[in-house]
Amino acid sequence: MKKSFLLFVSVMTFCAAWAAQGSELRLPRFFTNGMVLQRDVRMPVWGWGTPGEEVTVYVVKAKEEWTDAFVNGSVDVAGKKALGKNAAVVAKAQAAVGKDGRWKAWLPKMKAGGPYSLLVVGRSHAVGIRDVLVGDVFLCSGQSNMELPIRRCMDVVAEDVKDYRNDKIRYLKLPHQFNYVRPNDDVQVQPWQDITPENCGEVSAICYFMARELQERYGVPVGIVNSSVGGTQVQAWMPQKVLKGFRGYEREFEQRKYHQADWVDSVRRAEAKAGGEWERSMVERDRVVGEWRREGYDFSDWMKVNMFADWSNMKVTTNVSINGDTLTRESQRPRNGSFWFRATVTLPAELAGRRGVLRFGAMKDADSIFVNGQFVGNTTYEYPPRVYAVGEGILREGENDIVVHLMSQNGRANFTKGKLYQLEVGELVFPIAEEVQMQVGCLMPPKPSSTYFVDCPTGLYNAMIAPLGEFPFRGMLWYQGESNQGHPSDYASLLEGMVGAWRKQMGRHIPAVIVQLPGYMGSHEEPVETGWTRIRHQQYLAAHAIADAALVPTLDTGEYNDIHPQDKRAAGRRAAWQMSHVAYGDKSAAGGGPEPVSAAVKNGEAVITFSPASGKLNDAPLRDFAVLVGGKYQWADAKVTGDRTVAVTLPQGVTSTTVRYCWDDYPQPTLFNTDGVPAPQFEIEAK
Repeated sequence: MKKSFLLFVSVMTFCAAWAAQGSELRLPRFFTNGMVLQRDVRMPVWGWGTPGEEVTVYVVKAKEEWTDAFVNGSVDVAGKKALGKNAAVVAKAQAAVGKDGRWKAWLPKMKAGGPYSLLVVGRSHAVGIRDVLVGDVFLCSGQSNMELPIRRCMDVVAEDVKDYRNDKIRYLKLPHQFNYVRPNDDVQVQPWQDITPENCGEVSAICYFMARELQERYGVPVGIVNSSVGGTQVQAWMPQKVLKGFRGYEREFEQRKYHQADWVDSVRRAEAKAGGEWERSMVERDRVVGEWRREGYDFSDWMKVNMFADWSNMKVTTNVSINGDTLTRESQRPRNGSFWFRATVTLPAELAGRRGVLRFGAMKDADSIFVNGQFVGNTTYEYPPRVYAVGEGILREGENDIVVHLMSQNGRANFTKGKLYQLEVGELVFPIAEEVQMQVGCLMPPKPSSTYFVDCPTGLYNAMIAPLGEFPFRGMLWYQGESNQGHPSDYASLLEGMVGAWRKQMGRHIPAVIVQLPGYMGSHEEPVETGWTRIRHQQYLAAHAIADAALVPTLDTGEYNDIHPQDKRAAGRRAAWQMSHVAYGDKSAAGGGPEPVSAAVKNGEAVITFSPASGKLNDAPLRDFAVLVGGKYQWADAKVTGDRTVAVTLPQGVTSTTVRYCWDDYPQPTLFNTDGVPAPQFEIEAK
């Protein structure tokens, strides 16, 4: 009986504590100090509190220390009078907390301005945030090129960011998070930050340059909410109800155990165990890892290779014993495992002990690098450029050893050609020769795969879009598609469904700007149809199918050897120009480059006419035009024939065709307008 009573008391105490926590007056987590509210619209503010409680939302001009004191004090009648005496009210709205503990108030339209404080005042307590601006807020989403931070682009943008600061630009990044069971009520966030040379390194580069252009153009505060995750498909950003409307996804949700809250953790535990066993086995079998740093270690038996050659697929000689006889067998297979490389750089005496920077390109998959036996840095995956600081006292006169431990987990290990491989000491640059020494630590089977949970359908929508509620963004920027190139045929429809779902959730027809993928990989002698070109085409179709949408052409900003090109300055500025068109109705910005509107066959040529709104054509020699003849595309000569026309030469007798432009993974765009903006990849029927 006593135990039962104690259990009852414990349960009731827990329930009371839970109820008290649930009834606490609070705002969503992304309503924090430094945020930007959207101007010129009814602005929703929402949160949680005690059912039945009346709350009043104020936007006020007040001293920050007074705001803090007001929020931290008890808000009685005297406190509310103090509010009127100490703060100039800019906007005010009221709401009642519902039975579910939620409330929502709608602030009237506000002009751009600030900084203000936002206060939510209840019966006896208040919550609030400081340094709030009113301006234009943009939702930026997609995968790794949307996430790519300024620090990864410094070879291109260093001069642009070194002295730039702007407290009228505010940036919020949402950490990676997902939920497959249901949409979240709230979202984890990092702090809002303004832009300074000191803190911009982790800011998305394309967001940075778009925000700069828009803030300077319109002179109002600009807020960026960056909700993006690298390596994700569009399906991850769509609500389940919408995605189920596409063929195959009803069964997808039935097969996956999304409804089980512990499913993710159970899969992760099993995969972590398998991956850990693979890594332990590699270390145990590696015949170099514990030896090369010993004093007097002899590197002379390491083989010489060109680091850009296919050394991971070299012939392997194996001795096999059969019935006492030794046979030699040669095999050739892709290698995974542990590989070691040694390069040397010779330095003069005056540079000994100086600090330096080692650039060692990029490689697949993970690396640790040592200079003269001292560890200088590591990277755990293939894409980032390896740029490592070499500390004081490490470099020496004469020959300096650079040892690279490359760990290949799955697929062909390699170094990326065309990147920088050099040691920099002050203003002096010492290139690293392509011929290096190599030793195999051990060969391994491919590492057991692991599930990239954030890329599973609906998970990111539930955790990183749904909690944003009805926030009235001025526009949305979408940079994604790389992960959908394996199945590109329905991408435009999926993207259209995603944008529609976001607009429905937010209760507004939010303009959408889509970045078309840049050049990447190689060029081809003949016109090609690849996943990369098809995704670009799907992006083009989506931009034309979605109302109030625009396309950002970036064909000329790509890098053949990097899926993450560094020139986000051009991409960001063009995104801002297109946002000016669709979100502001401002046609004075350069826009999206030459836009084809019609094509007709005349006198043996396909004459393409471009929109007057996309500017005059730059009269320059053209290439990368192709026409469809007999079911196959072939290159064709083309030339600019007017301010808005291009003539493409057709084979004799062709009276109708499809014309394609820049239909290659890594094309060489030549068609620009006089503002210097390239045309996108496109195709158009000519009759």
